[in-house]
Amino acid sequence: MALRKALSKHEAEICRVAGLLAERGWAEANGGNLSLRLETSFDPIGERFPLNIPRPELEGHSLLLTTTGSRMRDLAENPLENLCLVGIVDSGSSFLAESEGGEVTSEFPTHLAVHALLVKERSDHHALLHTHPTFLIALTHLVKDKAELRDTLIRMFPEAALLLHDNLEVLDYITLGSDELGAATVEAIRRVCGVIWRGHGLVATGANLSCTLDLVEVAEKAARIALLLGDSSKECGLSDDQLKGIYEAFGD
Repeated sequence: MALRKALSKHEAEICRVAGLLAERGWAEANGGNLSLRLETSFDPIGERFPLNIPRPELEGHSLLLTTTGSRMRDLAENPLENLCLVGIVDSGSSFLAESEGGEVTSEFPTHLAVHALLVKERSDHHALLHTHPTFLIALTHLVKDKAELRDTLIRMFPEAALLLHDNLEVLDYITLGSDELGAATVEAIRRVCGVIWRGHGLVATGANLSCTLDLVEVAEKAARIALLLGDSSKECGLSDDQLKGIYEAFGD
């Protein structure tokens, strides 16, 4: 089967990342999803479905995605039954899907929209990860101003300043699985690699799943530090001079 062939190269990394997400509580129950745009094209053996929004940029591309209702803890143990192979056909107006465990993730519109952008503007990014980091979600409920939320995270420790500076945007709550959420996420991904969905979670893109996990880990740790500091986080965070020194020493 095409799904087995497509999975063979990526199985180890998928299982490792899925296991870490489940272990850390960032993918409770069936929360979270992931996708990989494959470098090799495959021909899924399955049903053909129309796309509500055509994605001609993805014509001929194949993707591995989590199935709807799948659990990361199950994906780590049995990837074959928790992943779906999708092939984009008919000039991007339809897709073929092959799966042994269910339909493609409910966030499929967002995944497709982001990958369509990445193909054109950030072609070295093949991975998309959506997860539910506990402390980050909590912080989005407490800090309503988007600029303040980003600034708080960046000031918590040097690695956050380096990885999240100019690389993180915040979206107000939008219904999950909607085309509206996909469109808003794409607009943000044009500028950054990490998008916070307020009250919901985080989306990250990267060359591979390990790179997306890097961003999630740093953002979540920064949020946890901010919550531990409470109201003092505004006074205790890295100063402007300290940030300047970090960027001068380690920034591009």
